[in-house]
Amino acid sequence: MEAEDLSKAEDRTEDPGSKNEDRPAVVQPGVPLGGQSPGPTALWDMLERRFLEYEQLTHRSPDERLKSLLSLLPLFLKAWEHSVGIICFPSLQRLAEDISDQLAQELQKALAGKPAEKARVAAWQLLSWKGDVDQDGYLLLKSVYVLTGTDSETLGRVAESGLPALLLRCLYLFFAFPVEKDELFENDVQVQRMFVQMLLNICSESQALEGLLSGSDLQALLIATTCLREHSCCFWKEPTFCVLRAISKAQNLGIIQYLQATDCVRLSLQNLSRLAGTLPAPEVSEAMNLILGFVKDSYPISATLFLEFENAEGYPLLLKVLLQYDGLPQSEVDPHLEELVGLVVWLTTCGKSELKVFDSVTYPQLEGFKFYQEASGVTVKNLQAFQVLQNVFHKSSNSVLCTQVLSAVRTMWAWNARNFFLLEWTLQPISQFVELVPLKPAPVQVHFFRLLEALVFELHYVPHEILRKVQVSNISLQKIPWSCWLKGTFLAQESTFKQPCPHHSSPVLSVCSPVVLKDHGMVPFIKIFLDHECYRETSLSILEQLSVINTEEYMSIIVGALCSSTQGELQLKLDLLKSLLRILETPKGRAAFRVSSGFNGLLTLLSDLEGSLHEPPLQAWGAVTPGQTLELVLHTLCAMSAALHLDPVNGDFFRRNGLFEKLAEDLCLLGCFGASEEEGAPLHSGADTKARPFADLLSAAFSSSSSFPPRVQSCLQILGFLDSMASGTLHLRRDLKESLRASQEPVVDTRKEEAGSDPQGDCKQWPDLEERMEEGDVMIVHPGMVCIMVRLLPRLHHEDHPQLSEEIQCSLASHIQSLVKSEKNRQIVCEAGMLRTLVTSCHRALSARSSPLHSRLIRICEKLASQAIEPDVLRYQFLGLGIPPHLSAATKTLNSSLVHGGTLRCAGLQTAPVGTAEGPCGAAPDASLRPGVGQALSSLGPSQDSTTALQMALSLISMTSPRNLQPQRAALAPSFVEFDMSVEGYGCLFIPTLSTIMGTSTEYSISGGIGTGSARPFPPPGGLTFSCWFLISRHGAASEGHPLRFLTLVRHLSRTKAPYVCFSVSLCPDDLSLVVSTEEKEFQPLDVMEPEDGSEPSGGCQLLVRCSQLLACGQWHHLAVVVTKEMKRHCTVSTYLDGQVIGSAKMLYIQALPGPFLSMDPSLFVDVYGYIATPRVWKQKSSLIWRLGSTYLFEEAISVETLDVINKLGPRYCGNFQAVHDQGEDPDREAAPLVAEERVSFGLHVASSSVTSVADIRNTYNEVDSRLIAKEMNILSRDNATPVFLLRNCASHLSGPLRTIGAIAVGQLGVRVFHSSPAASSLDFIGGPAILLGLISLATDDHTMYAAMKVLHSVLTSNAMCDRLMRHICGYEVIHTRARCCLLTVQCRARHRVMCVCSVFQLWMNTADNLELALFSHLVEILQSPREGPRNAEVAHQAGLIPKLVFLFNEPNLTPSKIPTIIAILGCQLRGHFSIQDLLRIGLFIVYTLKPSSVNERQICVDGAPDPSVPAGSQTSGKTIWLRNQLLEMLLNVISSPQLHLSSESKEELFLHLGPDWFLLLLQGHLHPGTTALALKLLLHFLANPSLRGRFKDGLSAGSWLECSTKGVDVVMGDFFLPACSTTTHRLSRSVPQPPTGSEDSAWEQAFLASVLQFLGLVHHTYPQDPAWRAPEFLQTLATATFPLGTQKGAVAESAWNASSPGAAAEGDSTVKSLQAPAKSHLARRQLREFMQLLLRELLLGAPSPKQWLPLEVLLEASPDNATSQQKRDFQSEVLLSSMETFHMMSGGNALILTGSKEPQTNAEAAAALLANISYFTQKLVEKLSGGTFSADPRHILLFILEHIMVVSTPH
Repeated sequence: MEAEDLSKAEDRTEDPGSKNEDRPAVVQPGVPLGGQSPGPTALWDMLERRFLEYEQLTHRSPDERLKSLLSLLPLFLKAWEHSVGIICFPSLQRLAEDISDQLAQELQKALAGKPAEKARVAAWQLLSWKGDVDQDGYLLLKSVYVLTGTDSETLGRVAESGLPALLLRCLYLFFAFPVEKDELFENDVQVQRMFVQMLLNICSESQALEGLLSGSDLQALLIATTCLREHSCCFWKEPTFCVLRAISKAQNLGIIQYLQATDCVRLSLQNLSRLAGTLPAPEVSEAMNLILGFVKDSYPISATLFLEFENAEGYPLLLKVLLQYDGLPQSEVDPHLEELVGLVVWLTTCGKSELKVFDSVTYPQLEGFKFYQEASGVTVKNLQAFQVLQNVFHKSSNSVLCTQVLSAVRTMWAWNARNFFLLEWTLQPISQFVELVPLKPAPVQVHFFRLLEALVFELHYVPHEILRKVQVSNISLQKIPWSCWLKGTFLAQESTFKQPCPHHSSPVLSVCSPVVLKDHGMVPFIKIFLDHECYRETSLSILEQLSVINTEEYMSIIVGALCSSTQGELQLKLDLLKSLLRILETPKGRAAFRVSSGFNGLLTLLSDLEGSLHEPPLQAWGAVTPGQTLELVLHTLCAMSAALHLDPVNGDFFRRNGLFEKLAEDLCLLGCFGASEEEGAPLHSGADTKARPFADLLSAAFSSSSSFPPRVQSCLQILGFLDSMASGTLHLRRDLKESLRASQEPVVDTRKEEAGSDPQGDCKQWPDLEERMEEGDVMIVHPGMVCIMVRLLPRLHHEDHPQLSEEIQCSLASHIQSLVKSEKNRQIVCEAGMLRTLVTSCHRALSARSSPLHSRLIRICEKLASQAIEPDVLRYQFLGLGIPPHLSAATKTLNSSLVHGGTLRCAGLQTAPVGTAEGPCGAAPDASLRPGVGQALSSLGPSQDSTTALQMALSLISMTSPRNLQPQRAALAPSFVEFDMSVEGYGCLFIPTLSTIMGTSTEYSISGGIGTGSARPFPPPGGLTFSCWFLISRHGAASEGHPLRFLTLVRHLSRTKAPYVCFSVSLCPDDLSLVVSTEEKEFQPLDVMEPEDGSEPSGGCQLLVRCSQLLACGQWHHLAVVVTKEMKRHCTVSTYLDGQVIGSAKMLYIQALPGPFLSMDPSLFVDVYGYIATPRVWKQKSSLIWRLGSTYLFEEAISVETLDVINKLGPRYCGNFQAVHDQGEDPDREAAPLVAEERVSFGLHVASSSVTSVADIRNTYNEVDSRLIAKEMNILSRDNATPVFLLRNCASHLSGPLRTIGAIAVGQLGVRVFHSSPAASSLDFIGGPAILLGLISLATDDHTMYAAMKVLHSVLTSNAMCDRLMRHICGYEVIHTRARCCLLTVQCRARHRVMCVCSVFQLWMNTADNLELALFSHLVEILQSPREGPRNAEVAHQAGLIPKLVFLFNEPNLTPSKIPTIIAILGCQLRGHFSIQDLLRIGLFIVYTLKPSSVNERQICVDGAPDPSVPAGSQTSGKTIWLRNQLLEMLLNVISSPQLHLSSESKEELFLHLGPDWFLLLLQGHLHPGTTALALKLLLHFLANPSLRGRFKDGLSAGSWLECSTKGVDVVMGDFFLPACSTTTHRLSRSVPQPPTGSEDSAWEQAFLASVLQFLGLVHHTYPQDPAWRAPEFLQTLATATFPLGTQKGAVAESAWNASSPGAAAEGDSTVKSLQAPAKSHLARRQLREFMQLLLRELLLGAPSPKQWLPLEVLLEASPDNATSQQKRDFQSEVLLSSMETFHMMSGGNALILTGSKEPQTNAEAAAALLANISYFTQKLVEKLSGGTFSADPRHILLFILEHIMVVSTPH
């Protein structure tokens, strides 16, 4: 019956539109007449059975299978309908696969081989409803429709059949080829709905969506929609667009790639461009919306389609489509137009990077306005898209279209308020719309004014320029009521601009706002009111408000008024200057002041005051009081100070144009200063003037009751102004009273501003004063003002008041001297050229020793010359001081004759090699000094006064004494760049274009750098090396978290937003750890970055090396980071500090591309740049201050030998390592390069630097670098005013790929540059040592001789170039001859003779012909003098003679032939003046000569003195032993000498300072017998004292010895302990095995051994953790000493150590007695075994794992050479039994701990450790037992094992 019903149901179908109107109709299978319809479950079960039967028809024909499948479809559809869409069919996926395959086959048959029109008809006939005839296609369609709406798995089965592509093809045919009839029937509509819904379902599944891309159907369909053919099917248009939008919404990367590959966007736009003018605007805009939909939906995934849209001229097409609406009637808004405008608005947000917005709002704004800098919200990035809307508004008069544009603008403002400024400051849309609004319809005008209303009331921004244009166009808007509203709005806000006016002010000035006044051209009329005092205040107020709009106009008015004012208009000038001061508080005001010739105007104002302070005053100034003039001078200087404050552009302008000199000249013409010293000012000789402090003089000068003469008072007040200007605080004073208070307050640095302040600071007032002192001194801000004070110093003399003038001069000189007390201030004034100014202006006072200023000025010169002095100043102006005119001229034209005779036949002086050391820029060695030493000797003249020479030498000593001590030697400070993070929180060197990695199709013009080669690869394929010299002046606090950043390399891929840090070297402030990182991190501000503790670095990308103990503040260090590239992406990073490796690790190398990018588009490029120190983006205030010297980056891994050479060259080396001579190498020999030219990426040093501008860099180098630099400095790319400090790349001229141009200093206040050229360096350029030899030749007394020698010594020890020149001109022979003659002929006192010899003997150590031997012999004669010997020895002690002689022993060129003489000098010195400190130095050196215990000195033969040709300090063969013995013998002779009478207390003190351990070190067994004998004699000499003997014997422990010895000598425990223990146990090993004989010697030996063992116990008790107790050598010796005396039985050996082991009591008393017999045979053996057992117990208890049981292995395997196998077996048995006893104790103790402990975690760990130790030891027991080397009772072993098994297995 059921089968019959189903067969009937298969034959019956119903009309699809008859039922289920809310969804497509379905076929209703029939039901039996008079019967009930089966339920859903029965239908699904029936379908399942039928489908199983169908699947069994595998061997039937395809037609039969098709017929069977089609018979299932009505049942499936009926079951689906009855289930209300819920399908309960297990085989649904298989059914879906068969149905979709069948439908795909049917469609392929219908479409195959037919033209498009016929194929369209065939496909529709297949799928459409045809009543009762052939409904197979319709059933298949409806079944697939149902299946696609089920789940994703079923949908995937449908997609696998290829059906999606066939359906898309059918959709194309239905749309592109319309049918003949005009409308569709209801059945056709239902089929269409199912067809479209099926496609929409397919678009919702990614796998099914990919099926749409198998052919070209999607391309054809999309292009067909844009062709807009008139014969396209209108019934299928909306469904087609719906499907395409669904595809667009569901886009993935495959769809984007398909559309790009098929060029769909470009072709569609071309079609629309052709048809845009021929079709209605709504249709064109609808198609345009479709294309833009694809672009918009794909943009978050890829910008490819967006770029295609731009490249295909999409924006002009948009404009063309939008303008088509212009001619349409102004009715309702077309929805397609709204959608299109919205898409254009979206296009404005698409772009590569954010647009810059600069805070340059100059007009006054409302109270609630703030500049919107935050980046929250969507911002406009695409100005080209916005121009489409702007052009539409320009060209259209359609109200609907224009209103849409204005609404779009309002929408952008709602996104982010920044969009208004972005658009208005780029394209000025609103400003341009104002001019067009009068031409637009009224609704547009209303909408526009609403837009302005929102701008004012919502953004709180008043658009002055826009409102001005509105006012201008007001005539055209009279008919618009909104214009009246706009006026009211503007007037309501006008109170912002109004100022309260006096009752008598002009009504025009009091009513109109500044904007209106300016717009109506009334500013020239305002200037007229400046002349009227009653209107001046209001006029100036309005002009100041106008300055916000146009600062340049304000400045031109004020400066012009100042220059045009007359002499009598002092009040006008004061009022103008006060107004000017208020405007100069802003950066824009200072810039406009410079552009408007403000500085020249102020100087003109001062020059107009010429003679106004003369006494009596000139006729023209008779009506003006000095107070009025000084107040005008004060305000003029205040304005000048304000213009210079924190403004590097103005400061550079002032300096470059010589305005400091012009200011000094104008001040001199005021009339209060006297004539210059060269014009006849007399010099008063006498004692040093006792002058009052300068601050007291200023207080008296500013006091109302001052008693100073008027001219003197005026001079002091002006000097007070200049002093405040020098410290940068004068502009904060407002009148003379404030200046008085300022002179009494400490001057501070005003450079610090509040952190987080407005970067432009247009409206910011002067910052509050903060305490900022450096070493308690004044901070100089404007050094040029100090130079002006120096220029005025000689003009302070007044003939009417000579004593007062002298006091003021001395006081000012002392004040200037205090200003340059700190090193920083010295460097600042040196950079300003103060030294040249001083020696030029005060030459007369410097030359005359009788002048009271002489000593003070000389001190200033010395302080400054120690930092920097130019060679010509040093030669002609300083060294020529005090020389008569004819001799001074002779110094300029030296005699060219040579000095013949003796050894002075040497070659002429050659010029110093260029580029090897720092020197003044442009300075070169003087050619006139080349002929030789003779000219230098004769240049100063034989009749030169020795006093002048002495003073000159003393000054040169102060100038040339090194201020920096390097670890190896004294050195001159290099030029440097200082980074002070306490001022602004940032400051760095920016290195542009280190490398540019270009794609294959990138234009070459985008690359910066310098050179003619190809682009430099990055990262370097062979590794890299970073080298720099640095000095830390002050560490930053750890809480501040500001690291010292040595190098940060950053990369940026073009067309991407974020740059990435790829390599960095920094010093962490927490623990001063050096951090080297190759991790890729985004380069972003600190507030955006994650905290450093929050994210761990990627594995293998960071090296951290602790170096806090190696860094010292105030000392130059050399850092080198060597990155050696290895296989793949691995590398080895090694760090070196001062030539020593401090850390090394394997790391990941720098990856090929920045950040997450793995590949690069051929059109892109990667820009690599770098930073040294902290860039602006990481701004963070800190107390860190550090300096950077020479810095290099090499593109290879430099070897250790090369790094050692670089380190030895020192911080002043300025070359590029292409011609470097090794130390001691012949300078005439051609030097080989250390690094290949092409491998030097950059070399930076201040010696090769200049101040330039961005515009000059653009013209000199390239535009790319200039733009990068301008961006980093936040200035315009064509700026030619801002000074740019450029450190040029010293490797720029070398061959190789492109290099960076250098580094740019970025940071207004946090970066300071200093060019170091100290006197010791400048001497190289004016003759070098020849000048100093000439000074020595002038010495006629001991003072001068010593001073001259001291100068030469100071220069030679700190200046390698001077030492090389000294050798070149045979200077050492000259000094030897001259010094010997002086010492023999000059009437020297003994003190000075010794001082002279001590000061120069180090100079002669490097000379040839053994010249120093004569000096040593002379020194011996002086010290051995019977009369003066002790006094000379005391002087030599004060001069540090013994340390210098001891250091000579390590000189590589010291030959042994000189050693006896040196030792003789040491002996004479100690006898003449005994010092414990000196003797300790010699004792330390003796310990230094000791060899390790592995070297047996007894086998080394030492016969007499060694070979003289071999250096004495060599650590080979017997030379060191011979030197040690010589020193010991000398000490013995000195201590036992009858000339030295040491008291018992002195001997005891000396013995305790040396320490008994010092003698023990010299009594070791491996040392030479001669050393041992001499040391023993020394010890016995001290032990002759009963007190010392008693202490040595039994009074002091080893710990006390060490404690006492460290008082005078720093003894390292590790160096003494192991040899002492080894020596002791070695002695025991020889003494213990000897049987006692009962004699007295035997008793003494027993007592001695007991004492030694007691000593070992005390040492062990004091240092139990020392590794020496586990040393294999010590344990082996100890085991040998405790080895059995004879053969014993196994049972005897069992309990020799363990009387309490398990089961030991069972052996009986006889066994115990036999066991104890051997122990009693020697008391020391028992004690030694107890000590050994103690060590073994500690070993087993302290070892956390058996892996650390190496000492136990040593004990088990130790034995003497002659031991028998039975003795070995007995000894090993003893060791194992003792270990068993130890484990027995451990088990018992641990068991108690485990059961009673309250910490379960600790119990578990202890139990695990016990189990591991017992297991390992049991394994060792079994191994020894099986090998026959463990002779013990097996029962004891079994009991031991069972006991520990029970202990471990017992639950605790």
